Amino acid sequence: MFSFCLPSSTRRVAALPLFALALAFPESAQDPAPQETTTQGDGEEIRVFELTLEDAMRIALRNNLALQIEALSTESAHYEALGSWGAFDPVYSLTASYDTSESQATGSLSGGAVVRNDSLGYTTGLNIPFTTGGFLDLTLSHSNDETNNSFAAFDVSTTDVITVALTQPLLKGAWQRFATTNQRLAELNFEIQRQRERQMRQRVLLDVSNTYWDLVSTIEELGVRDIAVDLGQRQLDQDEKRLEVGVGTEVDVLQSETNVAQQDQLLLQAKFNLRTAEDNLRRILSRSAEDDTEELLDQWDWPIHPLTKLPQEVSVDVPDWRASLHLAEEHRPELAQRRLDIDAAEIGVTQARSDWLPSLDLSANMTGVGFDSDPAEAFDTASSFDFPRQGVALTFRMPVFRRAARNRLRSSRAGLRSARLSYDSTELDVLAEVRAAVRDISYLGESVNAAVKSRSLAQRQLEAEKSRQRVGSSTTFQVLQFQEDLASALSVEVAARAAFAKALVKLEYAEGQLDMKTAREADPGDSKE
Repeated sequence: MFSFCLPSSTRRVAALPLFALALAFPESAQDPAPQETTTQGDGEEIRVFELTLEDAMRIALRNNLALQIEALSTESAHYEALGSWGAFDPVYSLTASYDTSESQATGSLSGGAVVRNDSLGYTTGLNIPFTTGGFLDLTLSHSNDETNNSFAAFDVSTTDVITVALTQPLLKGAWQRFATTNQRLAELNFEIQRQRERQMRQRVLLDVSNTYWDLVSTIEELGVRDIAVDLGQRQLDQDEKRLEVGVGTEVDVLQSETNVAQQDQLLLQAKFNLRTAEDNLRRILSRSAEDDTEELLDQWDWPIHPLTKLPQEVSVDVPDWRASLHLAEEHRPELAQRRLDIDAAEIGVTQARSDWLPSLDLSANMTGVGFDSDPAEAFDTASSFDFPRQGVALTFRMPVFRRAARNRLRSSRAGLRSARLSYDSTELDVLAEVRAAVRDISYLGESVNAAVKSRSLAQRQLEAEKSRQRVGSSTTFQVLQFQEDLASALSVEVAARAAFAKALVKLEYAEGQLDMKTAREADPGDSKE
């Protein structure tokens, strides 16, 4: 196996464990690891982030701002669902009033020349809604009256009226299946939002994984560029010595110098790509600045040292795409959302069918009245229903043409069909995505093996060509060409291994298990989702 290491000028030096830094979630800073510092030859202090792929995923789940926004939306939907049941909370009401009046006598039976009436009272009640669509009203009306009417039974009297009234729809809007549709819709919206958050969580984990492997491959590519520069410099030194002893030519030296200049340019580009890859990963992992703005800004300049390496042993065993599809159908949040959309559409059809029905409401009430000069006696008479009044009524209402209800029912049925078709469409997309992920593993596994073989052959060719040059059977141009071939083969191998690593994570994402794997790694003792 061909291996290489970075020269001391570009080698990363571990300085700070990532969980002791501001990129880590706040709780981890409660017990920070000691800070270590390392200096290079010029005495400059360097601090480095060290993290594995699993570390990066866990940190992103805590710090990623898009995921935090989605979590707050889930929290809001949860409270909306809980609050929707407030429609069945009892409602207490109280109304106080005072009336006074004077009237001129219009006859001998008016009770006086000027009849004055003063009334002070209140009405209180409790409305209790039921999940059957009906409600119960309990009402107490109390009135204290004072008058100078000579024909009145009492100058000061009290009237209490207690009413118990029950109203229950029998057709439109009746029974629990319809009366709780708004609550069930709110709960479905909460579940849909939970699946959206889970979808975002899987998307973040996939982005973290891809960005992490991009950084690893960029570091490996930087090593390839270092090797190319080192090989070119050695060839230049050799050609200069050959020129000094009269064996080589100036053309050979110029070719080697040109090659070194080109490799230096590629090395600079690799360093630039490395800084870009580090920033891309920091962007996903960083939390909000809050009060530590300056410190967080300083940490954006600290290099990142990934501890998880590209896969070395590549298996080309192709997983069964049908088994992966079965897992995806069970765990993909997109499919769960579409199923919940179907449930919501079915509730919409239920509402529309209820609205299509005519209204037939049953009302039953019983009233007790008490009248006395003593308020206590008046209340006792009313509450004991000594003089009751009872009644039952059926109220029927129906729009003549029912155009609104008819078209709403048609619209809800079309919406249900659309929701089912959306599920089928999403299922086809998931199927294609699963097959593509399985196919990528098969192809990229073979690609890695081919790249390893190509790199090994390129290395052997370069060594053979150098041997030929030493005996005068080859030229500098041919050696430089084989050096470039080796560098290209190394780059292809790095890219193939990174693509294979991404394909493994992509399959977990396609199966809908990426966040479940992260949860199991965070808590190995808990096998539940």
